Amino acid sequence: MSKLVSKVVATGAAVSMLTLPGLAPAIAAPGLGEGQPSTTTTSPADDSQPNADDAATAANDAATSSDDAQTDGAATPTDESASAQAAEAGTQVQLLNITDFHGRISDAGATVASVVEEQRDAFADKGGTAMLSAGDNIGASPYNSSSAKDTPTLDVLNAIGVEASAVGNHEFDRGVEDLTSRVNTEADFPHLGANVYDKGSKNVVDGLDEYTMVDVDGVKVAVIGVVTKETATLVSPDGISSIDFGDPTDAVNRVADEIDELPTDEQPDMTVVEAHLGASSTKSLEDAKASNAEFDKLVTEADASIDVLFTGHTHLPYSFEAPVPGDADRTRPVLEAGSYGSHVGQVQLTADGDGEWSTDAAELLSTEDKSYDSPVVDEVEKIVAEADEAAKVPGSVVHGKISEDITRAFTDGNEDRGGESTLGNLVADALKDGVKGSQLEEADFGITNPGGLRTDLLCDHIYNTEEKCEVTAAELNEVLPFANDHGVVTMKGADVIGLFEEQWQPEGARNQFLHLGISDELDVVYDLSAERGEHVKSVKVNGEAIDADKDYRVATLSFLAAGGDNFSSFAEGTFEQSGLTDFDAWVNYFEENTPVSPDQNERQADAVKDVINSGDLSAELTGPDTIKPGESAEFVLKTNAKSEVAGPVDVTVDRPDGFTAEAAARSEDQSASAGATTDKAPEVSAEAAAKTITLDSIPAGESETPVTVTAPDDASGEVTVKVSLQANAEGPWWDDNPLPLAHEFEATAAVGDDANAAAGDDGSADGGNADGGAADGGSADGGDNAAGSADGGDSAAGGNADGANASADGGSADESGSDASGSKDGGDLPRTGFETFNIVAAALALIVAGGTAVTVVRRRKLSLQS
Repeated sequence: MSKLVSKVVATGAAVSMLTLPGLAPAIAAPGLGEGQPSTTTTSPADDSQPNADDAATAANDAATSSDDAQTDGAATPTDESASAQAAEAGTQVQLLNITDFHGRISDAGATVASVVEEQRDAFADKGGTAMLSAGDNIGASPYNSSSAKDTPTLDVLNAIGVEASAVGNHEFDRGVEDLTSRVNTEADFPHLGANVYDKGSKNVVDGLDEYTMVDVDGVKVAVIGVVTKETATLVSPDGISSIDFGDPTDAVNRVADEIDELPTDEQPDMTVVEAHLGASSTKSLEDAKASNAEFDKLVTEADASIDVLFTGHTHLPYSFEAPVPGDADRTRPVLEAGSYGSHVGQVQLTADGDGEWSTDAAELLSTEDKSYDSPVVDEVEKIVAEADEAAKVPGSVVHGKISEDITRAFTDGNEDRGGESTLGNLVADALKDGVKGSQLEEADFGITNPGGLRTDLLCDHIYNTEEKCEVTAAELNEVLPFANDHGVVTMKGADVIGLFEEQWQPEGARNQFLHLGISDELDVVYDLSAERGEHVKSVKVNGEAIDADKDYRVATLSFLAAGGDNFSSFAEGTFEQSGLTDFDAWVNYFEENTPVSPDQNERQADAVKDVINSGDLSAELTGPDTIKPGESAEFVLKTNAKSEVAGPVDVTVDRPDGFTAEAAARSEDQSASAGATTDKAPEVSAEAAAKTITLDSIPAGESETPVTVTAPDDASGEVTVKVSLQANAEGPWWDDNPLPLAHEFEATAAVGDDANAAAGDDGSADGGNADGGAADGGSADGGDNAAGSADGGDSAAGGNADGANASADGGSADESGSDASGSKDGGDLPRTGFETFNIVAAALALIVAGGTAVTVVRRRKLSLQS
């Protein structure tokens, strides 16, 4: 409505609403608008500024208005003469709207046309109908449209009779120049972007309008269009380097002021906003406002002259009645028509003759299975058929097969860009692999963004005549429809860590967390509960911790390389193009690796799920007192779990050169002879001798896993054995990894022919009981304690590196549970390195020369001998 009117007389008209699952019904309340008749049809940005005479006229008009105060730009004085030029009482207008159509011409072109034509015809006896859009008409489209640069989609929208559209972020996919030249030329309707400015200015870019006037059977409707400010992070930065995206609501209010300054005879009867931004929650209006700051500001601060708010971008269907700022007695409809042509938004309004409008209906009309006999529907079907035929030959080429469905992440049936997906990881594999076929040096790993994945690869999706699970060019294109340039960014390890930290998006972003797809070479552990900037706990490349100062070559696509989706750390590196598009690399990967299967292994894990960190599992390694040269002795990994820890879990054994290790499940005889002092041994799925042994699971309660270590014939001094406990990388982990971080434990034993005799008068050297009793053979008058004897017959077990359980056999880390000074009270021999830290440090000089612990690559099993 014109800002010349601010006082609304409520009509009490009922609002007919479609109640959708999870949506609150709208409040029955009037909407209204008023203004002056106008012959203006389109108002380009450059022509929208009033001249001095017009401004003077507007000022004189304002001076004669009432003294109603304006609140936050929402209410303005009333012009008593305005009613003479308002729409006649009983005049009705119907507004129809779609959003986020994304070129779904095959799925929804004819059904949308059917709903629009049916509603036009049904309303024809009452008044005129305007067909509008909130943007993202094109981009991320199916192959029959995307292969023709979305010309078929624009043809469909022209046929349906779209009269104005806001620009969405996807209208900028091919850059602003493509939008303002080619797209605008092919569209019969103006694209509106009141907050899209030339770089460093507030001048709306050439080729876009900030608003347009639509003549609806003699009623002048001003349509203002804006797009989310996040567009700057949602499209390739190179294509929008010459423009800025301003605050949408500020732009709406600025244009509302410009419209108010138009000559009286050019004032609109009604003002509508098409905004490509929306709510992320639909439970209620309050939840919707809380879910997105841009949406909240638009709803609560958009000028009171705005009669209807059509929104988009979030792909969620909702319909609310929102209070008009500055006037507690008024509400206005706020709608979003879902996405992909699933709904058509409908608002019907009636004029009362005084410049006021009441809302008769504000509904979301489902298009499912709709069919209507109309020449317009026939024309749409013809356009779609021609597009299908043109795309059939190139789109039907089979490039490979999948073994099963490979999908994006979903939560409660909705796409979840904060979740890890088999499809995202597969695309990252393809980007990394694609470098091999180019002139570039190979990449270390690949990374992609979840927003770049637009559909799933499904065995039952048949594009043409291919067999089940075969994958065609059209299907591959629908997954990656943006034709990004493929290449490699060379960047520091510190910046790679920064990328994973940037998965937590800036405040106010549409998604709080964006889960990057990563190739198989990478393993990342983060802590979801940590403070901003401290989430990333571990990044490994081929099992090795990433080096912050080292250069890494990261295969990715141009959108991310330029810092898209707020991953600004990419921009710190140097981008080399391979000459391929992401689609080229994607096709090549399928041709070279078919059949392709989803990798069900988690590549990013949350440390919050770690059972040792949470205290649900404790572990320690105990060792024998001594090992004789050329002989064997057992080290034992002891665990205590509150409940069974699902496996597989890797136990990696590191020991000095020359020593060998063997681990296997205990035999029945061994288990029977262990008696009450030995708990259940986990089942081992590995060869008897292995560098890394794999436990099927860790049983609830106390359990033991023995590792037999054999010393070389010439060994002497001490041997320190280390074990690392971590979930097997090949296990079925998906957002529930119980041990994503490696936890290391160690124990030390003396080596030598005379060590046995030094352990006690009876010659025993098997250490203390597991239950904390006195060490076998350790007499009060002769058994050596942790302080050691002069002949070197000391016993000292390694410590728990993670501190999960520092005590063993009754000892404690602070030596309070054993006689560390050599007293004769029969105290238990300490078994952990924390208890005997000083003694072990003094004995390190005796370790076998060349005794270096072997680093184990997480994803690769090594043989026993080293």
